[in-house]
Amino acid sequence: MRQIIKFFLIGIVLGGFFVPALSVQTAFADRIEFGDGNVLKGTVKSFSGGNLVFVNEFSKTTKIPFEKIKSIQSDKTLKLELDDKSILTGKLTMMDDGRFGILLDSNQEVVSIDWKKVKYINKPKSSWDGSISLGGTIQEGNVRRTSATLAFDAKREWERDRFSFRAIHNYAEDTGAVTARNTFGAMKFDHFFSERFFMALSLEALKDKFKDVNLRAIIGLSAGYRIWNDSRKTLEVEGGVTYFSEDLNAGMDDQFASGRLGLNYTQKILDFLLFKNYLLYYPSFKQPKEYRLRNEASLISALGTSDWALKLTHIFDQNSQASPGFKDKDHQYIFSIQYSF
Repeated sequence: MRQIIKFFLIGIVLGGFFVPALSVQTAFADRIEFGDGNVLKGTVKSFSGGNLVFVNEFSKTTKIPFEKIKSIQSDKTLKLELDDKSILTGKLTMMDDGRFGILLDSNQEVVSIDWKKVKYINKPKSSWDGSISLGGTIQEGNVRRTSATLAFDAKREWERDRFSFRAIHNYAEDTGAVTARNTFGAMKFDHFFSERFFMALSLEALKDKFKDVNLRAIIGLSAGYRIWNDSRKTLEVEGGVTYFSEDLNAGMDDQFASGRLGLNYTQKILDFLLFKNYLLYYPSFKQPKEYRLRNEASLISALGTSDWALKLTHIFDQNSQASPGFKDKDHQYIFSIQYSF
């Protein structure tokens, strides 16, 4: 088991830090028009910090402040990231009323763009996205209660690969007695064969004294499909197989194979309010009525235009065959403040 985990982690690290070389763009079909009537032809490379990086037809790279651009057309697909981290994929164009627009690859619909909300075009593939959140309570008086929750998630994407890592630790005391102490972590490497279809290697681990779990390790291989990926919502589903290893404190240790069904869903409810849901379901092959399930649902409310937000999370964990004397269902409600990077 340790060797399997060791080789899996080595594969994750290699996948996360070695990026295929980028192909060289030789066709120059993009077009920029300035307010004085001048036109520049070449290739849109990227956009960040209010500046467009453009390679003209003479192979000269220039940075153009976007406020100087009157119109823009691109002949190839570009990936735009907005300030709320939503993604638009398509070709830049101009709408009939003079507004900037993008012809979406997903449905060939032209939608307008508010450039004040555009953070990146073709964001560098080596950058990380993620967040850190911290929550807790302290109560003194007739009772003495203390609780703390620390959560971290990060994601790194390349042209066809994606690596993600999540971890959450929860601790609570009541009048000097520990009432909760658990840690959950997950790593996942996805390779996209197309815009929608991908394969995934995953590793999840749970340690929870009050669920009689000294260590639950899960290694999985699955196929996934991206159903939605636009500025308002994303939805990915996957299915595959996993290998379970459970080291229990009181119950009987076990190792077995199971299925794996996963769902990753985000929905922008309002401009400042985001809903996220991550579901994992593991039906046992050996005992069809036996399964494990974990669902994390979060509401994230941005604080103005900053990278700070308030986060409310509900974690539901179920083991249909819990150890004797232990309940099969657990609920955690966590209120925290989050910083995104």
